[in-house]
Amino acid sequence: MTKRPALRPDIPLDQALSGVARDILTKARDAITDPGRKTDEAIHDFRKSIKRWRSFLRLIQPHFGDGADNLRAAARDTARKLGGARDLRSMLDAVEDIRESAYELNERALDTIGTRIEEMQAAAERHGIGSSERAEIANEVTRWLTTISLWPFSGVEFSEISKSLAQGYRRARKTMPENWEETGSEELHEFRRRTIDHRYQMELIEPLWPRMAKIWVDEAQRLRDALGKHRDLALLQDMAGPHQPLARFRSKLTPAIARRQQEHLAQAAKIASRVFAEKPRAFQARIDRLWRAGNGED
Repeated sequence: MTKRPALRPDIPLDQALSGVARDILTKARDAITDPGRKTDEAIHDFRKSIKRWRSFLRLIQPHFGDGADNLRAAARDTARKLGGARDLRSMLDAVEDIRESAYELNERALDTIGTRIEEMQAAAERHGIGSSERAEIANEVTRWLTTISLWPFSGVEFSEISKSLAQGYRRARKTMPENWEETGSEELHEFRRRTIDHRYQMELIEPLWPRMAKIWVDEAQRLRDALGKHRDLALLQDMAGPHQPLARFRSKLTPAIARRQQEHLAQAAKIASRVFAEKPRAFQARIDRLWRAGNGED
């Protein structure tokens, strides 16, 4: 099995960074152009690659400045065009999430809710992206590939990377709720976004300490999932708001959603306390030591 490109002490840093960038964008382009993937699958895989890409750009932004910022903004805007159908897919996941514990709703009501969302999803896909739109997005990704092929990665030092990693860790840690139950959905969503950045960035240095880094990445992913399920339920709650398609189910959906959200928050709080227990300076110092050890400098 071919190893995913990452930062490895036995590979020159500039080659590793360039390889990571090409791999992420190639996978994004393959996802959106693959005719064998259904539209929702293609969008899901593309958006996942774009999240990884934006996290990478955050990592190298201090060195490349406006160039990285501009590419990150372009990636954000491209991904946003594909968000509608994905949100509906998330709402279907939320319906399944509450199915076993929503005693206020019988199976028939839950199936009716699911069917209504599926109808909206199908309508969104009919008016969504087709082959020409996919090709246009693929061309945009190809332009990004051309751009990064001209970037001077040879000037990047690992000290810049470790500093960026620590800054990403600090941003996530800073947005971690102090009082989870009183934190609003948007604040939780921001913490999730920062957690996603951290999760993908940590994946890049997994070779420095494979076993420990894999556990770290897995825990960050579990945190992301718990926060994501909370977000999916918030989207479902919005769909049951006044004059919304699921408004007639609001009185019964609301308590079921609230209970499940509390469970996800409790899990997220527990995981976050482990992932972000370390002070940012100590976090950066440990990464620097691992890199030096891998290069035989310690």
